[in-house]
Amino acid sequence: MAKSDSTLPAWVWLFTGVVTGLFLAFLYYLAGIKPTDRQMKEIEVSAPGFPKSGKESPKFDFYTLLPDREVVAPAPEEPEPGKAAPTPSPQDRFLIQTGSFRSAQEADHRRAELILMGLDVKIQKVELGPGEAWHRVQVGPFETPSELEAAKTTLAENHIEHIVLRLKK
Repeated sequence: MAKSDSTLPAWVWLFTGVVTGLFLAFLYYLAGIKPTDRQMKEIEVSAPGFPKSGKESPKFDFYTLLPDREVVAPAPEEPEPGKAAPTPSPQDRFLIQTGSFRSAQEADHRRAELILMGLDVKIQKVELGPGEAWHRVQVGPFETPSELEAAKTTLAENHIEHIVLRLKK
């Protein structure tokens, strides 16, 4: 049987093994080296942002700066006990958005889940900029408040987060 021209000579394998062994031995040597006490002190002294001695502590100015920039938020208005929350008028139409995805496959996956729940689903592609598209998964539109509530209940039972959007007239 003739020797193949594609095999490497034995000295190449020997050289590769010796170099690999020396490299591993060097790494093992480096792992065993411990820094001296002097080197540790230099590391502690040169660490930025930390106090030089154990007695000092960092000084923060935000306790003195915040009161100057304090903004008091107005208290939320509470509805009067006799007044009910505003109800949607019969002319209002609503959509439920269950997600917005960069990937069309993710949006289609969510759409398939919602179709299996018996909901009317569509995907709206929105271009925000060149090469930046989002795919909104929307359920609806709903003509009556009872249809809207039924869809919201179905989504809540299946632990799907959603937001309700009012359609412009």
